[in-house]
Amino acid sequence: MTQAQLQKFIIFLQKQKYSTFGPFNEDGKIKIKPILEPKKFKLLGKLSFYSFKQFFLPSKEILFKYKNSQLIKNKEIIKKQALFGLSVFDLSALTLYNNVFEKDYYYQQRRKNTLEIGQSIMLSDEKIFQNWEEKYEEDVLEHLRFDIFLGIVNCPISQNCQPFFPEQNELKSKKIKYKVFTGTIIGQKILDEFGYKNYEHIQFAGPIKEEGLNLEMIKIKNAMKKNYKAKIWEELGKKCIECGKCSLVCPTCFCFDINDCAVLGKNKGQREQCWASCFYQEFSEIASGYKFLDSAAKRIYNWYYHKFVRIPEEYNFSGCVGCGRCIKVCPAGIDIREVLKAIKTQK
Repeated sequence: MTQAQLQKFIIFLQKQKYSTFGPFNEDGKIKIKPILEPKKFKLLGKLSFYSFKQFFLPSKEILFKYKNSQLIKNKEIIKKQALFGLSVFDLSALTLYNNVFEKDYYYQQRRKNTLEIGQSIMLSDEKIFQNWEEKYEEDVLEHLRFDIFLGIVNCPISQNCQPFFPEQNELKSKKIKYKVFTGTIIGQKILDEFGYKNYEHIQFAGPIKEEGLNLEMIKIKNAMKKNYKAKIWEELGKKCIECGKCSLVCPTCFCFDINDCAVLGKNKGQREQCWASCFYQEFSEIASGYKFLDSAAKRIYNWYYHKFVRIPEEYNFSGCVGCGRCIKVCPAGIDIREVLKAIKTQK
C-alpha cells in the first residue's frame, strides 16, 4: 500500500461513518488526534506520547443515568472509530484488556465498534524489553489482536535499516510503502470493500509463543515475590512524589473509580467511571480511614507487584509491554529497567 492509497483508505472509512484518529507531531510530541485532512496524513513510525487507552477506557465516562426507577444507558459508546498507528506495545496492552474486561459491557461495545490499524515503529529507545525475531509475522504479529497492520517495507532515507523498522528520525518521503496484514475477518472485509486485495492474513495463535511462557517474565516474577522487604522499595519511596504520571501514560494501567452523582431532591442522577491510580493516597483507603498502602514505598511496590506478579499469575503474560512511556514522564527519574535489574540481583 502506498502513501496515496493509505490516504484514500482514510477517506473511504470516513465515508463509512468512522471517526478516524492517528498520530501527529505536535511541539515535538507524538499525539493521537482526529484526522481532519486525510490527504495530508502520514504515519510517523514513532511511539505516541500517550497510549491508545483512552479510546477503549475513557478517562471519564457516564455509564448510565437514572430518573426515578428508569435506567438510561450511555449510547455514545456505540460510535464507530478507526484508530491508525497502534504500535506493537499498544496492541499487546489490548491483549491484557481483552482478558480483564472480558465481561465488561462498555469495553466490549467500544472494542466491537473500533477498527484497530497498527503500524511498525523505529528501532530506538522504544525497544526496551522486546526481542525482535527474524520472522516478524510469525514471532510478533501472530500473537497480537488487530484488524489491519501496516509494516514499513522500504527505507526512503537510510538503506541500512531492517525491514519494518527504519532507523531514520522521521518518515518524510512520499514514496513510503507498507506491507499490509490483516488479523480479523473485519479487517479483510474492510479492505475488500475499499478495493485493496494485496494483503496477507495472519491467524491469531494466542498471546503465548509456542516455546511457552516468557522466561524473563518468570525470572522477574520470582524475584519480586522474594523481595517484599528489599531496601530498594524504601529508596524508591523517598524519590517517588506519587504524581501518578506513570500510571496515566501506561497502556496497561486500568484502575478506576466509580462515582454515583445524585441530584438531591430530584430522584435522578448518574454513575460515572474515571481513571484512578494506586499512587494516590486515597486509593487504598477504607471507610474507617485506614490505608492499606500508607507509604510511598508500599504504593510503588504494589505498582510493580501488580504488573510483574499478579497479572502474570492470572493471565500468563506480563503486565508491562515495555513501551517505556513511564520512564519518559517520571519527574523523579525512576527507570523501570534499572529497578527490575536491581530486583533480579537482590539476594
